[in-house]
Amino acid sequence: MAKADMEQFIKSQLLKADLIEIDRQLSVTGINDMTSMLLLKQAFITVSNLVDFEITIRSIYREHEKLSSEYKSSSKNYEFAKYLRNKYIGHIKQELIQKSIEWKPELRYSLKRIDEPGMMFIFNLFILETAINTYVNDDGSHKIFESETDLKYPPDLKRFLIYLSSTVRSAISYLSNLANAFGERVEMLDASEQKIEHWIAAGETRFEFIKK
Repeated sequence: MAKADMEQFIKSQLLKADLIEIDRQLSVTGINDMTSMLLLKQAFITVSNLVDFEITIRSIYREHEKLSSEYKSSSKNYEFAKYLRNKYIGHIKQELIQKSIEWKPELRYSLKRIDEPGMMFIFNLFILETAINTYVNDDGSHKIFESETDLKYPPDLKRFLIYLSSTVRSAISYLSNLANAFGERVEMLDASEQKIEHWIAAGETRFEFIKK
C-alpha cells in the first residue's frame, strides 16, 4: 500500500461528503436566500477542487478505465463550475462586477437598499447570472447553455438548476467510485489493530507552513 493511496482515499471522501450535504440541503430549500447562495458557491468550490484533484490521480485509470469515461462524460460541466468559481467566488473579478452593472441596470438603483434583508441575495443572483453569460466561445456562442440566462425567468432558472443538480450528483457518483478504487489499495485498520509505530510518528510530528 502506498501512503498516497490513503491520502487520495481520504481526499475523495472529503469532497464527496461536502457534495452530498450540499445536494441534500439545496434539494430541500432551493436557491432563494443567502444561506442557499453560500451552499451554491461551496458546490462550485468543491467541484473545482475535484477538477484539480482529478489531474493528480489519472494513473489509477490504468486499472479502472471506467472511471476515466465517467469523469469525461461530465467534464464540461465541471469545467464550467471551475470557471464560475474562478471569476465569481474564489476571486471576484472586477471585470465581472463591471459587466454585471452593465447587464443589470437594476443594481444601480438598488445601492441605497443594499443592506436590506434579501437584497444581497439579489445582487449575488445577478452577478452569478452575468458570470454564466460570460462563459462563451470566441464567436460569442454559449458553451453550456444554448442562449443567454436570466435567472429571474423560471425556465432559465430551471435549466440552471438541472445543470447544478446533474453536475453535483455526477461528481458524487464519480467520487464514490474513485474512493472504492483507492480503498482497494488501503489497509483498513480498526481500533483493535493499533500499531505503536503510528503513535511514535505522531509524537515526533513537527508542523511546518504549507507553502503550496
